[in-house]
Amino acid sequence: MIDHVNNLKLQHLVELSKLGDGCSDLEREIEGWLAEHDVVFSGSTIPFVLMPHFVSPGQVRRIRHAVACLSDVLNRFCDAYPDEPGLQEELALSAHEDALVRLDPGFPHPVRICRLDAFLQGYDVKFLEFNADSPAGIGYTDILYEGLRRAIDLPRVRAEFDTAYTPMLPELLATLLDAYQHMRAGRPDLPEQPRLGIVDAAGSPSVPEFRIICAAAGEQGLEASFGTLDDLTYDGSLLRLHGEPVHLVQRRALLEDVAEGDLLAAIRDGRVCCVNPFRSRVANNKKLFALLGDPRFAHLVAGEEADVIRATIPWTRVLRPGRTSYGDWVVDLLQFVSDNRERLVLKPASDYGGQGVALGIETDPSTWDGLIAGHAAGGDFVVQEYIPVPEEMFPTVEDGHIQMRLKRFNINPFGIGGRYAGMITRISDRAVINVSAGGGLLPSVVGRHKRRLLAEDDPEEMIHETA
Repeated sequence: MIDHVNNLKLQHLVELSKLGDGCSDLEREIEGWLAEHDVVFSGSTIPFVLMPHFVSPGQVRRIRHAVACLSDVLNRFCDAYPDEPGLQEELALSAHEDALVRLDPGFPHPVRICRLDAFLQGYDVKFLEFNADSPAGIGYTDILYEGLRRAIDLPRVRAEFDTAYTPMLPELLATLLDAYQHMRAGRPDLPEQPRLGIVDAAGSPSVPEFRIICAAAGEQGLEASFGTLDDLTYDGSLLRLHGEPVHLVQRRALLEDVAEGDLLAAIRDGRVCCVNPFRSRVANNKKLFALLGDPRFAHLVAGEEADVIRATIPWTRVLRPGRTSYGDWVVDLLQFVSDNRERLVLKPASDYGGQGVALGIETDPSTWDGLIAGHAAGGDFVVQEYIPVPEEMFPTVEDGHIQMRLKRFNINPFGIGGRYAGMITRISDRAVINVSAGGGLLPSVVGRHKRRLLAEDDPEEMIHETA
């Protein structure tokens, strides 16, 4: 079957190359527009290229199904934590983390917003980690798509292909309000229409994205503001941000940054709805990848979810002494990890942003064995099967001229309210791909030919059914 999206990518690159030196002007125009519209991280415009990341309707169907199944499983594990001693023992949360995870969110389905980072090779999807504590990127990508759409018009591409992008900000706001209404059902003294506060730790590099979200909320008639944990005050009845009442908080502060104080007091008193709740932190722990297929927790996985897990989750184990299975083999784990460095990756169980990740193929043997020795006793690392990083051609402007370069990329689907809501794509010249480490960000756009190319093409592969 002809892959429509490959033809779309090729046509986009060909038509873009015909613009020649004009691409440099396009890049400057888009960069200026993005800076004006807050697509900024750590003081700099987020890197981009002059093309979205195109995905096919068939790829989106695979991703959508996997995200829905995994969202249900992650919610189940999160809700099970307070009553599952085995899960508590495996995750080994700190006393502070454990106490916060046990707090009742006041609404069902604690993993309201989750970014599921993955590699996509053809129709094969492999998830590498779940960002459920403080996932970022939704606001940036909606604006970036608009910037590219406004600036780049390739008539032949437009004539031959259908493309579609579904904004994610409306889904984000919908799930925030849904969680609030569930909580308010048990606390009718809370106002029918909440005021939203977006809260992070001091010094957050994501403040521009907060402005984007607040603007989107305002367009829907929802009052919203942002600030730091230190900007909150609580009098036993109302939580205030910069002196104004807030009843609904989108928590962007990581759990470890939230100390005892006004936010926690208001949450414990049921005076504010906090999304994501701290309970979602269970889904953020990379040890969960090792537990999803563990027979001890099979009661938390239903029917076809086990098939999805087997198909999309790489082999993962908590790094610790003992024997385990690898395919048909039973191996001594630490010796196996030492002997098979080039096919494995070591990751901190609780870190984020690519910090502390060691790819075996890029790590010398002595450093690798040092990591094993240093972390085996603590159980604070996981070892995961290495999945080759996908590469695609992307247009880059170099010295004023357009060049086609191979870039490594990953996809980042969002599960919002337990459903696939869209995704972003990150690109990099490095194997560890992260915006905080200098990677670029692209909107993921669904595309296909306007006409069917083969009789066996799936007639259901239409844009309006996938976007």
